[in-house]
Formats: sequence, C-alpha cells, structure tokens
Amino acid sequence: MSKMFKTVTRTWNVFTGCKFDCTYCWVDELLKGRLGNTVKYKDIGKCPTFHPTELKKTFKPGDFVFVAAMGDISFAGYSELAEIINVIEANPETSFLLQTKNPGRFFYDCPIFWPRNVVFGTTIETNRANKYSKAPEPFERYRMISRIRAGRKFISIEPIMDFDCDTMTSMMDFIHPEIVEIGADNYHNNLPEPSWSKVDSLMSNLKSIGIKVVEKDGLRRLQKSYPKIRG
Repeated sequence: MSKMFKTVTRTWNVFTGCKFDCTYCWVDELLKGRLGNTVKYKDIGKCPTFHPTELKKTFKPGDFVFVAAMGDISFAGYSELAEIINVIEANPETSFLLQTKNPGRFFYDCPIFWPRNVVFGTTIETNRANKYSKAPEPFERYRMISRIRAGRKFISIEPIMDFDCDTMTSMMDFIHPEIVEIGADNYHNNLPEPSWSKVDSLMSNLKSIGIKVVEKDGLRRLQKSYPKIRG
C-alpha cells in the first residue's frame, strides 16, 4: 500500500474512513483495485471505522508513522482516540503523524493530553476557497493549526491548486512546520493548477525561511506544462 507521504516510513490504519468527499481523493483511486474488495476497506467512504485489533501493532524507534492513512482521524470518537494515544505514548521514540483536514477537531474539541511524539498535520492545497471538498476551507485549516504554537507540525500542499504566493508563504511561515510536502494532481481531476514559476517561487521561499520542502512524485509535470521563463 502506498505511504502517500515521502517522509513517512510506515502507515497504521487503526482508523479508516472519511466523509469529506474530496473529489481528488487518492483513496478512491486505490479502492478501484483489489483493495476495494477487502473487508477492512470496502466501506471506507460510507462508514468511518475504528479497528481495535490494530492497537496490538508494534513500532520501531525512529519510524515516522502516518496514523489513519486510509481515512481522516478527525472522525474517530474520543474513547477511540484515547486508545490510539495510549499506544503512541507507549512508543516515545517513534513519531506519529495525525493528519486531518479538520485540525480543530483535536486542538479545540478533545480534552486530551498530546504526547511529544505526535506530529500535527493538515492539508492546505491553496490559500483560496474552493468547492472540491466538504472539509473546512483551507484557510480555516490554517487558522486552526496555527493556533497551536507548541508541538511539531507537518503540512501537505497536495494536490496543489492555484494560489497567491506571498499569502501562502506567510501562512507557512506562521505555522512553521518541520516539513512541507508538495504534490500535484496525479489523477487528472481537472483542478485549477498553478504555473510552475509560482510553485518554484513558493518552494524557494519556504526553503529560505528554514522549512524542509519535499517534492512529491509527479510535481515536475507542472514544469513541463508551464515552463519557467528565464531572462
């Protein structure tokens, strides 16, 4: 199974499913194959589900684990989340990514202690409003995650949509995540994509302020579609 993020070393699908109905969802593409016939994943879009047998999994020190890669962890109940956190606490030398398009669900609605090895993540495909998901708008995700001034952070800009470079740079600077992974629409969803010059400028800006930038496979397609003008 794909790890989705290049910096992730393994996935942990202790929780699956999502109701945000993103038109560009990578999980939908995976489910068109044999994964869609498995008991664990066949109803992933209809019924977010907790898988308690996964709590028995063991993890290696130094791993970067994406929790609920086949769903959105914000749909987990409080008691389910507490059990997941217990496992995370028991593995202090392993980093666990809680990636969600509704970061406010955890940061403001859950009275829970967050271990130091949790990495808070969200997706911000653009600074502009869009109609491609039922999740909170990208700027709202930024607002919610930026309120957390302590802890480690991770941002996914994927699939990157047309954006305002100065605004996106300022947003990322304020969040100041450890890692920003940037990817394009690899599934031909006809999204409003930026020019390569914008993408290139954004990556340069983020690197200049000390943020690790990771280019996802397929991002360079934009360079071929929109050649950078030199002069």
